[in-house]
Amino acid sequence: MVPPQSPDRERLSQIEADIRALPSVLGQLAYLAQLRDPNTGVYSYPTVTDRSRTQEAHRVLERLHTQSFRRWLNLNLEGQKADFDLYVSGLQCSRPTVVRTWIQIESYRCFVPTSASPPERQLFFSDMDTLLRLQLVDANAEPGHELRRVVDRDIMTMEEVANWLHVAPRTLRHWAEVGEIPACRVGKLWRFRRKDLEEWLRGQAASKNTRRFRH
Repeated sequence: MVPPQSPDRERLSQIEADIRALPSVLGQLAYLAQLRDPNTGVYSYPTVTDRSRTQEAHRVLERLHTQSFRRWLNLNLEGQKADFDLYVSGLQCSRPTVVRTWIQIESYRCFVPTSASPPERQLFFSDMDTLLRLQLVDANAEPGHELRRVVDRDIMTMEEVANWLHVAPRTLRHWAEVGEIPACRVGKLWRFRRKDLEEWLRGQAASKNTRRFRH
């Protein structure tokens, strides 16, 4: 029995072209996330089974995932909303169902590539949180008990920001005291404006990407 022929570089190029041809960036992120093993972080493609090509396929898919993720982060809010609308239009369920499910189980978290830095990761989650709240407004939906957590306050406490950024409160306090992070002191307490933090995260992500490019 003659073994099947292994896909060559031309086949991998076609796979890359097919993924790039997906109409929405979110669609690309969702598709690429499905090709990543949740336990090992290794990407694979069903038709790429030859061992001489599996590692190359992993590198191609990982690179595509990172590129698509950063394209999403570079979209303004209007662009993100348009891309979300395009993505949802291709699904076999209603927009309200998608919005409520994403809010409840945060399924979009798996869209983040392993290469994303902590600031990029938090920026993506913040963008999605804002986008989903806008979708609720557009749909004239009244947030129920299970949706209230997305209606966040603009002013955040030390504990809220520490939990949001996944850092120790004492680390966050030090950042605030030395001016590393935008904050305002009210008496003995520190307060943070969410919009300022989002801009700070964008700056952190852009700075890290610039350093990577230079190296």
